[in-house]
Amino acid sequence: MAVCETDRVVPKRGDYTRARRRLDAALESEPESADAVVEAFLTSVAGVLELDSSCWHESDPATGSPVSGGVLGEPPGSFTDAMQYEFRRRDVNTFADLTEDRGGVASIFRATGERPRTSLRFREMIEPTGVRDELRVWLKDAFGVWATVVAFTRRPMTDEDVRFVADVAPVVTRAVRRSTASRWRTNAAPPDHPGPSVLILDHTDHVLAADAVARRRLDALPDHGPTQVPGVIAYLAARVRWDESSRSASARMRAPDGRWFLLDASAMDDGAGNVAVVLQPASPSDVLVHVLRSYGLSAREREIAALLAQGQSAKSIAAALFISPWTVQDHIKAIYRKTGVAARSDLASLVN
Repeated sequence: MAVCETDRVVPKRGDYTRARRRLDAALESEPESADAVVEAFLTSVAGVLELDSSCWHESDPATGSPVSGGVLGEPPGSFTDAMQYEFRRRDVNTFADLTEDRGGVASIFRATGERPRTSLRFREMIEPTGVRDELRVWLKDAFGVWATVVAFTRRPMTDEDVRFVADVAPVVTRAVRRSTASRWRTNAAPPDHPGPSVLILDHTDHVLAADAVARRRLDALPDHGPTQVPGVIAYLAARVRWDESSRSASARMRAPDGRWFLLDASAMDDGAGNVAVVLQPASPSDVLVHVLRSYGLSAREREIAALLAQGQSAKSIAAALFISPWTVQDHIKAIYRKTGVAARSDLASLVN
């Protein structure tokens, strides 16, 4: 699609400055959910980027797998369509590509050298709706991947637009992570079956077979309808079917009712595209390490915190990790400060 010079509306520096101020003001109140943070971000930049619509997914920070999502407006296509271009018909600006991008921000218009119709996703899914560009943002930091955002715009993005979003992305990422940490301390989850459960999906993600426990757990997950599996399972299934480097994929997530689940998907060797998915309760130690990411603990701090929660002393931790007891004590002080707990016995409360 050719772009006329009149289409190249470049915001002035002051426009970006005002958008940044709106964002800072919106985040000053510390929104209590990832959805609220992302909505504040999109609302703040909507004018300067000429936003048409958008969608986003909160992620399992360890794997980057999307576990829940939201939309503003009417984004082009569907999640199922997007998975085709992400894995089966690999296109430009996949989220896998963004892992290699330093800023984690890219637009189709810029990535294709101002020739967006060379993108299958743009030509087949986006252009028919009248949208002019797609901007993808990966909200990630040293502690994990917290969310992915896709913004559809009414004009092609400029290099200045991309730089602006890359500059504010760390602020939004930090706000998403902090909102995640504040959410863990909620009412206790309902009781659940202690063991694994299994379901089998066909090539269209319809459930071919499932045990009774799996069906109950499906009902507890977000984005689940009568004819579709939750988005997180659709993503895992698409990945193991079509990504040759990932014949298995997993995600950890907390359901709206407070239960923590570990989901593992594997491609079956029947040649029909069927996928087996195992759903089971995540172990307390696994959940703790997950939660500690949201509090901004380093890998070493997470390791020590997990051992503390198991009842190990600073001396035994030092011996196990081949570091000095004084170093362990320094890490313990940092763990307590970042999580807001006062003693090792309180660490377990972070996962309840």
